[in-house]
Amino acid sequence: MSKFLSLALLLLLLQISFGSAFAHSKDNEYHFTVKSGDSLSKYFSKLGLSKRLLASLLSASKQNQQLNQLNIGEKITIRLHANRRFKSLNHQPHNKAAFGVVLLGSRFANSSKQAQKKSKPLSTIIVTINNSFGYDAQKSGLNLNTINTVVKALSWQLDFSSDLHKGDRFFIVSDGSEKPVGIIYKGSNKRIEVFSHTDDRNRSRYYDRYGYTLNSSFLRAPLKYKRISSKFQLKRYHPILKTYRPHRAVDYAAVSGTPVYSTADGIVKLKGWKGALGKVIIIKHGANYTTVYAHLSKYASNLRKGKAVKKGQIIGYVGSTGRSTGAHLHYELRYKGKRKDPLSYKLPTQKKISHTELWRFRSQVNKVLASL
Repeated sequence: MSKFLSLALLLLLLQISFGSAFAHSKDNEYHFTVKSGDSLSKYFSKLGLSKRLLASLLSASKQNQQLNQLNIGEKITIRLHANRRFKSLNHQPHNKAAFGVVLLGSRFANSSKQAQKKSKPLSTIIVTINNSFGYDAQKSGLNLNTINTVVKALSWQLDFSSDLHKGDRFFIVSDGSEKPVGIIYKGSNKRIEVFSHTDDRNRSRYYDRYGYTLNSSFLRAPLKYKRISSKFQLKRYHPILKTYRPHRAVDYAAVSGTPVYSTADGIVKLKGWKGALGKVIIIKHGANYTTVYAHLSKYASNLRKGKAVKKGQIIGYVGSTGRSTGAHLHYELRYKGKRKDPLSYKLPTQKKISHTELWRFRSQVNKVLASL
């Protein structure tokens, strides 16, 4: 009997203690309306959740940090598993979109109200190559903006001028938004997939199914060199022509035969002799970047025009062909056709979806692939 009274008293005390904070609770789902003096720390404490867990939640994303400053009248819902472990949290701030936080294993992931809405139906336009991608895409009903989006999204791994063959297909998946949510290319011996994702800073990019952008980061130098013999400059005295002229490249002095590497993933656009540059290789990286490797002694044995190369792959060897006074590599970086200083120009880096957003992205990927 005494044990029963003690239990009843404990339950009464818990009810009194929680009553000031809970609007109501049901099935391990606890609803709070923020009152003066309330904080998320207070709610976590009343539910028996640790300060360490709260700190991890708040530091998981910038969006979560707004939970440090709750305003009177805002709504908080915390859900627990049957074993009383944290499951999820929803926050309804004033004059802002609601958002949620879900604990997946040991990581927190965010879900916005927009993401929680009923997902939009998907539609797919299939472009089958008979002539060129631009022609066949317009014939299939794609507008020029979408065509340009597809080319830009895939051009790090696909040469639209030489890789396409009759019968290749593009699947352009849309949810009615301005840009496709999924772009899939199926060729005779190649498949490329990208999926749209907008991060918590409202930046939209295309990623592969694993959450990485198709572009690679760039190497800062295309070889192991002795020294830089000539930097990028608008006025340089030419040792052969005996006159001043621009030198929009970097010359790396190195022993003849030193391996030369592609500075990023790309597609070989030219392999051959090019006047004063001698033996040269030109590589296209995506829609906007091009690199030039000149005065080579020879090329890598398996290199050919139109072939895809990887960052760090050997493409040739240092020489002194063309108009040259000694063994060195003449290296150019071009952005949209204009030559830039390879030593100082800010180059793109490969991006990766954050762990907190990866679950939402993968859910979208699965949905797109299931629609095909």
